[in-house]
Amino acid sequence: MQKFENVQDAFKNAPMAQFVKKLKLLGLTSYLLLVAYYPILFVILEPNPDAAPYIPMTLFWVPMLFAVRGLIQGNPYTYAWSNFVLMWCYIHGLTSLWTYTGNIGFIIIEVVLLTGAFIGNTYFARFRGRELGLALPKIKEIKEQEKAFFEKRLNDTDV
Repeated sequence: MQKFENVQDAFKNAPMAQFVKKLKLLGLTSYLLLVAYYPILFVILEPNPDAAPYIPMTLFWVPMLFAVRGLIQGNPYTYAWSNFVLMWCYIHGLTSLWTYTGNIGFIIIEVVLLTGAFIGNTYFARFRGRELGLALPKIKEIKEQEKAFFEKRLNDTDV
């Protein structure tokens, strides 16, 4: 596995497996469609008569905008943390499926896009991170390193 000194160089130069490209496409496409769909949903298709449209836009749409640049650049870290924003939106989508009395088709579209973005982003971050050598070390490896360090230190003080 090739390691890179500069993470930005890794994003640009490291080869990407074909299935990882498909995961990126799924995640990015679904996410960008959600970014485009939320204003249409909250303002045009199903505006809430009890609240101003800027409330759901502020709660759900604005946080999604923070990840767009990193997603377009292909940053696995952004793909990973953007799922926290998606989970916030899932709360809206799944609650709406249960309680909404209007056209449920609009909510189904939202949940399908959320699911596509979540699956694509999660697995892209996982597999691309492994390709780039950004994966967290296994606990077994950490324990072995700590044991070797402390045994060496113990032996050095015994001399």
